[in-house]
Amino acid sequence: MLDIQKKFVKIILCCQMVFFFGCTNVPAPIDSHFNRGVDHYDNKELAKAIEEYKLALRKNPKDTFALYNLAVVYQDQGKNDRAAEIYQDVLKQTEDTSSRINLASIQYSQGKREEAFAQLKTAAKKNPDSAHALSVLGELQEQEGMLDEAEKTYLSALNTDSRHSVSHYRLGRLLIKNKRFDQGTEHILKAIDLEPENPAYLEALGGEFERSGKLLEAANMLERASVIEPDRFEVHMRLGDIYKKKKMYQEALTRYWSAIAIKGDESYIHRSVLEIYKTLSDLEIEKLKKLEGQSSFAQTH
Repeated sequence: MLDIQKKFVKIILCCQMVFFFGCTNVPAPIDSHFNRGVDHYDNKELAKAIEEYKLALRKNPKDTFALYNLAVVYQDQGKNDRAAEIYQDVLKQTEDTSSRINLASIQYSQGKREEAFAQLKTAAKKNPDSAHALSVLGELQEQEGMLDEAEKTYLSALNTDSRHSVSHYRLGRLLIKNKRFDQGTEHILKAIDLEPENPAYLEALGGEFERSGKLLEAANMLERASVIEPDRFEVHMRLGDIYKKKKMYQEALTRYWSAIAIKGDESYIHRSVLEIYKTLSDLEIEKLKKLEGQSSFAQTH
């Protein structure tokens, strides 16, 4: 979920789904059931958020913003059937791209593939100036193994909006999967240029740099990701592995210890730390032998 940005006389309509994230700002009174619902949602108090949205709907049953956010909460709780009903209620009153996208995510998770695709195609047709629905459709096609179709859909999304960062990322990831490494890297770099603080993009580029042997460049991308998400065990582990390959042992140890602080029962990390300490010990022994040899030579001459 994107962070909710609360400002004076503003409320935020937020959505969360499997494939798409977004927020919409709409004017509203400061003290309202809707705003209190947003606050509770922001604090992960989902039951309280539901109650406030229901109170808002008692005052105005046609409040599509309250309906939409209520559906989001139910979807977060895993109550997908109820969420789907409410998204459909929203769509009966107004054409809403986010509702169609979220409904499609539910349908797809329930194995209703054709229904999900139809929702996304309708969303794209109804909102031709937005790349969101096309980008999500491309991701579903990619998950289905329809790689050629997915590539065309991502390109259509970028033709609609050339600055749609997630479409650049998804297309780049797909191209790399198809071993078109240079083209894929170019699109992921574009995604990072558009959205430099997105850790998924940084990790993807780091992975490609690592694959191509550019280990320091890979470490740089993952270091940036670790600043944004400091509690990611996998990122610290990958950094430790990269630094160990580069024989940057102190840096590797720092990252491995950070990983252990997050997840202390991972035997791989402990083995890696032990290997580094053994290596450092062997290096110190060799250094000591060399120094002692030099000292003995000096004493005999």
